[in-house]
Amino acid sequence: MKHITFATLLSTFAVAGMENLHINGFGTIGLTYQGNDEIIYTDTWRSDHGTDGEISLLNDTKFGLQLDWQATDKLDLTLQGTVDSEGGNLEWANIKYTFNDNHSFKIGQMRFPTAMYSDILKVSYSYNWVRLPEDVYGILPLTSYMGAEYNYQNSYEGMEYRFKLYTGRSEDTMVGSQDVGDYTISLEHIYGANISLIWEKLSLRIGYTHTKISIENDRINDYFELAYADPSLPASIKSILKTYDPRDKDTQYLSFGFKYDYSQSLYFLGEYVWMDMDNIISDNYAGYISTGYHIGAWTPHITYSKVKGRSNYTHNIDNTQINDSLTEMAERTRTSQEHVTLGLRYDWQENIALKMQYDHIKENNEGRGISIHKVMPYEPETIHLISLSMDFIF
Repeated sequence: MKHITFATLLSTFAVAGMENLHINGFGTIGLTYQGNDEIIYTDTWRSDHGTDGEISLLNDTKFGLQLDWQATDKLDLTLQGTVDSEGGNLEWANIKYTFNDNHSFKIGQMRFPTAMYSDILKVSYSYNWVRLPEDVYGILPLTSYMGAEYNYQNSYEGMEYRFKLYTGRSEDTMVGSQDVGDYTISLEHIYGANISLIWEKLSLRIGYTHTKISIENDRINDYFELAYADPSLPASIKSILKTYDPRDKDTQYLSFGFKYDYSQSLYFLGEYVWMDMDNIISDNYAGYISTGYHIGAWTPHITYSKVKGRSNYTHNIDNTQINDSLTEMAERTRTSQEHVTLGLRYDWQENIALKMQYDHIKENNEGRGISIHKVMPYEPETIHLISLSMDFIF
């Protein structure tokens, strides 16, 4: 992901006489607290910033600016940048060409559309949680990509449907444990599609992505290279090792999502994501179910979510040292935790929402939690998290 400053964004559009330029912003001021100073609570693999036993602004506080320029009746340019605890990031930078009311085409940097809320990932005002359910959105390795997408939308007998095809590439960093280090993740040859159906009170979404993933980490990659170069290691074992090498391997993402507005007040929604890795990195299955009730400006809500990992290491190599090493690598990448969220949103103004949230996160021995443990060896913990936030748009 490219680092930017807002001055860079503004100067890009600071052209004399430019018309049809729209500037919108969004942001969150958020306080988060959990009392265990041996854990850094973070809601994503992609960050090592968060609360570790004290009140912190690092988890949720952010500011974003979006610039939209309608160059012609059919051509639009969009830039979106954000600033959070990790610095400035370019989220969107693309050109859109609209052929007609049904067909459009984009090229440039866009959100990776792997889940229902991917497009508004950092616009917290758009959803009732303080942050999106981490068991689904925290395990997605990347959030944006450089490429192209085609969009089609239409309606039939009262049902609206939207179809998206996309392709491209992406790269980012995933935070690893202190003894192993961080991972660089590259996605090449991304091909994906999703379809959304909206019919009266029900919205449905299904998405599929296929890509070639390469996960680079000095310790892990050096292990495989040394094994390949070892003249005493049989060719049969080297062949097995190549199937688990985390570089240039097929990966698939499958996602389902729904929202049902039972009445003007009561809603239900949920998502399920399946990540299938053809290497030593474990597969992960994640989902959540949520409901809320609008009472005037107040919206209480409750969510249950869970992520569970499955090891891809299925061989029992006749070499104790290699067998143990591969087992350890697989187990380190298994993610497993359960999560209950109780929250309350109050729409103070038409563009400002105040939120309170309590999260109960239970890690277990079937994998590792998303938060970072400072003390090794890893022991599962129960995390109690309290969050307060003010979300705004302008």
